[in-house]
Amino acid sequence: MKAAIGTAATAAAIPAVSTTAAAHFPEELAIDIAPEREGNRVEPDENGRVSVAVRYTEFTDENGETVVFDPTDRAVRYRFGTHEILGNGGGVRPVDDGAVSDVDGDGNDDLVLEFPLDGAGFTGDESTGTLFWERDDSGEHGYAGTDDIALLDDMAISDIDVLNYALTLEHLEHAFYRDGLASSAGTFSEHDVERSAVARYFDRPTLRFSMYQQLEDIRDHEKAHVEKLTQTITDLGGNPVEEADYAFDYDTFEEFVAIAARLEDVGVSAYAGAAPLLSDPDLVPPALSIHSVEARHASFLDTLNLRRAAPDAFDSARSMEQVLPIAKEFVATE
Repeated sequence: MKAAIGTAATAAAIPAVSTTAAAHFPEELAIDIAPEREGNRVEPDENGRVSVAVRYTEFTDENGETVVFDPTDRAVRYRFGTHEILGNGGGVRPVDDGAVSDVDGDGNDDLVLEFPLDGAGFTGDESTGTLFWERDDSGEHGYAGTDDIALLDDMAISDIDVLNYALTLEHLEHAFYRDGLASSAGTFSEHDVERSAVARYFDRPTLRFSMYQQLEDIRDHEKAHVEKLTQTITDLGGNPVEEADYAFDYDTFEEFVAIAARLEDVGVSAYAGAAPLLSDPDLVPPALSIHSVEARHASFLDTLNLRRAAPDAFDSARSMEQVLPIAKEFVATE
């Protein structure tokens, strides 16, 4: 088994678990990032990779049972990156089968894997890196390990990281509309929408009785954005983030459109902040085309919420550090 562990650990046939909040991955694993360098300095090799040692670990699980995790004797999948990007379903997979080595000199075999840094989410400001061990599709959670790191001062966020950031938001928006509309097995029917106080704002029947279809259009736009970003990230060799488990706090349609307006406004500002980070000029026009559609969504939702759609001549952009905490408000936790 030890001779084939790397192949088993990275085999595509082992499906990834559904994306959940980072709280589903208790910090139990011992890992060592860049074990060959003093102070865990993350300096990518000529292939842009960093090594991570998954160490032999013993711990007590949530049921009080002793777990002995021998990484050279267990066929599991791993994701590596910042805690933030892993919690949103992203991160990077190993690029090789790994090597067996007693990294810490305790007499037990450890597994050393190589991960690409492009897509791991590091910007140069982080002081830790995290590894998730995912179980198979049984639905049970896996475990995580975190280690201190020292990053290069000039480390820049990659295009894959920027696109995965956008994909995180598009997953959230698509899930919100999908779960809110009955035509995609969601909450509100066309009858509910057309007879809501929001729809009655419109005196013209052509506006009132087309509101449901316009919301369906927005849902379908978000789905198309998810598909386009997923394909682009895959074409670039990255690992697209998956949809998370969300919790949307609304009971009435009025509450639904209030949250929708907030999501769209955040999305517009997020694209404005992220597009300039793209280094490949060919990626900028598609990003801006999504940005303009998100702005149209925001304008429509602002109107439904009786707000001025464009009160200012210039909009402010939001950074990733500003947007991700807002998005996390809608991610379900245990």
